[in-house]
Amino acid sequence: MNIHKFLIIDSALVIAAIPIIFLLQGGKKKYPLLRNSNKERLLNKTSTKLPQKEKLIELEKLAKIQGSGIKIDSIVGNWRFISVWKKDIDEEDLIFSSMLKIFAANIEFKKNPPTNGLAKFSVITSIKLGILTIEFSGSGFLEGDQPLLTYFFNLIELKLGSKILLSRSLKEQVDEDKSFFSLIALEEDGEWLSARVQGGALVIWLKD
Repeated sequence: MNIHKFLIIDSALVIAAIPIIFLLQGGKKKYPLLRNSNKERLLNKTSTKLPQKEKLIELEKLAKIQGSGIKIDSIVGNWRFISVWKKDIDEEDLIFSSMLKIFAANIEFKKNPPTNGLAKFSVITSIKLGILTIEFSGSGFLEGDQPLLTYFFNLIELKLGSKILLSRSLKEQVDEDKSFFSLIALEEDGEWLSARVQGGALVIWLKD
């Protein structure tokens, strides 16, 4: 599942679940749908100077020649989706990038013991709307010098705060149908990570 499909599906689920929030809250405004603290924290994060598409393409060419040096230990943690550039379009996709920010789209990598010589880790990607969270969980592998991050999701959960409203297992995809990121570059201090995702789009995450 690439990030475009992920966001479309999740957005539809969020819209469908909004009445549940108000029902469970009894009509009270106890939990605002958009928290100012989250918005301010994101604005502070985006003060970090981020590369434009031209720079990312340069870094991608360099990574293909000599590798990016990105290892699993350097990407473990929470990452917030910030910017998206569609394939063959120079300008940032402002609508899609804004949606990623509004829904606090996030991806988390957790290191697991290696399998068959590959760096294995857990992958958790989610979006939030107030206290409502939609979360996909699965596993991934890193291979190659650039490297290629291949992953799949086997669980989807809908949460209200810490309470799980819905949990459903997903069928594991065959290898040729699994999603992937081609990791391009990691900022020297580990503040941002860039990749070309399935479908050709370029993305940047900020360390949360």
